Amino acid sequence: MPQSPLFAGGGDGLLPRRSKPPEADIDITPMIDCVFLLLIFFMVSSTMRGTPDLDVPVANHSTGVDSRGAVIVTIRNPLAGDPAPRLLLGDGGGPEATPAELKQYVEDAVRSGRTNLVLKAEGDVPHGVVDEVGQLIRGVTGVKLFLGVREGKETRQ
Repeated sequence: MPQSPLFAGGGDGLLPRRSKPPEADIDITPMIDCVFLLLIFFMVSSTMRGTPDLDVPVANHSTGVDSRGAVIVTIRNPLAGDPAPRLLLGDGGGPEATPAELKQYVEDAVRSGRTNLVLKAEGDVPHGVVDEVGQLIRGVTGVKLFLGVREGKETRQ
């Protein structure tokens, strides 16, 4: 039989089998590299901040301090139109003070032997303000700082 151009594969009249294409393996290494680079970028460029302006929580478990022998400082909300909170020397009824006067007041108390200081704040005073005043007080050598908080349900009798 003469060979026709249609049956060029062999003498039996069938076309040769085509070989299967190799399976497509996807190389995911570049994708993993990009994911790690993005992760590192966001970790390095982000800032880690705590939650600002939190109110002091209710104390469910705490130990008390004898307030009769302690120095008490109260932080109250600012008056209308004044951005700075009010610092009161005493348990909410003492005179107002500047941060410099507060530091001098605490230093005088430590010199007289009263080292325990209770810092009280109204519930609406931001935590950042309480922390700033606490840092100022901790700058005085020999003072032991305690935060005054509301009693929790478990501690009331």
